[in-house]
Amino acid sequence: MSTLKFNTLEKEPIWILSNELAEFIYDKLEDFPDEEKWNTSFKLRGAANDIILFVSLGLGGESFHGAEDDWLSARKSCFALKTMYRFAGRQKFIELIPEIMIKFDTLIESIDHKIELAKVNNEKAEKDELKPWLEKYKLWKEIQK
Repeated sequence: MSTLKFNTLEKEPIWILSNELAEFIYDKLEDFPDEEKWNTSFKLRGAANDIILFVSLGLGGESFHGAEDDWLSARKSCFALKTMYRFAGRQKFIELIPEIMIKFDTLIESIDHKIELAKVNNEKAEKDELKPWLEKYKLWKEIQK
């Protein structure tokens, strides 16, 4: 896996979508009631930050080994943000916008695809790493005969 430069990272559709959702949430937090500034808004802000962080880590990682964990963390953060957004809307702290819910679902689908790719790449990388050891083992077994 090659490391993406940041200006390339910003062109990735999954990064763009995660950034749009985070910016949308941040914009909505300005209108939060004062009594919720440190409760629900704190959780929304944290989940929005985590999505951008883990999507960036998943895209910009140098090896396959950590990518699956990064994508799983991005997925958890996306579900957390979606849940807190719905909660805030039901509590009438902010307006729920159906298009945003669709964007969450789109992002989750994209992340799920990245998780599956990471699993496949991990398995391939592990097999490639084991090849020399298997060859040595086969030679050793031949010598033992």
